[in-house]
Amino acid sequence: MSAIHAAFDLQATKDLLHNSKFYYIICADNNGNYSYVNNHYANRFNFIQSDLVGHPYYITMHPEDTKICEEVGMKCYVEPGKLFPATLRKHDGEGGYIVTQWEFTLMIESGEPTGVFCLGYDITEFTNAKNQVLTIGKALESKNEMLNAIAFEQSHIVRAPLANIMGLVSIMKNMDLGSNLSSILSMLEESSDQLDNVIKGIIKKASP
Repeated sequence: MSAIHAAFDLQATKDLLHNSKFYYIICADNNGNYSYVNNHYANRFNFIQSDLVGHPYYITMHPEDTKICEEVGMKCYVEPGKLFPATLRKHDGEGGYIVTQWEFTLMIESGEPTGVFCLGYDITEFTNAKNQVLTIGKALESKNEMLNAIAFEQSHIVRAPLANIMGLVSIMKNMDLGSNLSSILSMLEESSDQLDNVIKGIIKKASP
């Protein structure tokens, strides 16, 4: 992410994004407590605690995502200077959750780790749209399977009487018919063959 990098200036980044309307910034100390939050984060989650600083980082999170946060935070200590991504759910204040995307990196002062710096943003709308697309895709796939099954079944039902017609045409071709009836029989045979090819195509396409 361009907003932060391995050798970022912590204070400059805070100053730049403290009043951001898009990015969330939080800093957690070595004990996992908030040591800093920018205004956007503070305003979004003040329903949990009016002042988040000094409180555990996980009070804003979905309980199941705390393990993700711990694992990514540990990576920061193991590999200082690197950024690590995390997707985390946060309380929305209405009994549900928003989805947020984060980049974590270790904070170091005087050669010693002082905690983890996190920059994030809300991806709830993107996630919802993605889920809707997947849901619609599954629904269309299910409907297509159902339509193929119906087509397969109906094609077999239609082909039975068609086979009878084709059989009668074959019998009549061996009979002594007048020119008019022979012409009609030829057209009937051609139409039967065309319909038979259509049905065979449907059966082939719809076959499991």
